[in-house]
Amino acid sequence: MSNQSRIRLERVTKRWDATTAVDDISFDVTPGQFVILLGPSGCGKSTTLRMIAGLEEASDGRIHIGERDVTRLPPGDRGLSMVFQSYALFPHLSVADNIVFGLRSRKVPKAEQRERLAKVAELVDLTDYLHRKPAQLSGGQRQRLRWRARLFPNTRSA
Repeated sequence: MSNQSRIRLERVTKRWDATTAVDDISFDVTPGQFVILLGPSGCGKSTTLRMIAGLEEASDGRIHIGERDVTRLPPGDRGLSMVFQSYALFPHLSVADNIVFGLRSRKVPKAEQRERLAKVAELVDLTDYLHRKPAQLSGGQRQRLRWRARLFPNTRSA
């Protein structure tokens, strides 16, 4: 792909089960144009970029790079690069399991794990997302999940 390729999204949507992360967006980025995706945590900025890069599959719509429809192409065939935010999360574990990981490894009693999980999830506004994997969260939600270690740095049982 040329560095001068146009990027075009046509009615792109991303859903995970009943949750719509990106809803029917369309826009063009022309060669030389500088574009910023701006919005609150959870509005779909990171998911949109991940779909353009091919790291997430669009549920509906079309993504074009240049004149080529890349909607179903794997990331390596798109000719793009992406710089990631660092989360240091376990991608195979749920949000809940990521939060209590340190507590489990230190053998904190299960009742205390549940209590601390509920407290941290409420503090970082992730209570409704405890069953999800980190890849199913927005960038801001993943950042808040990462902050859980800063909220309770002492994972030893009292």
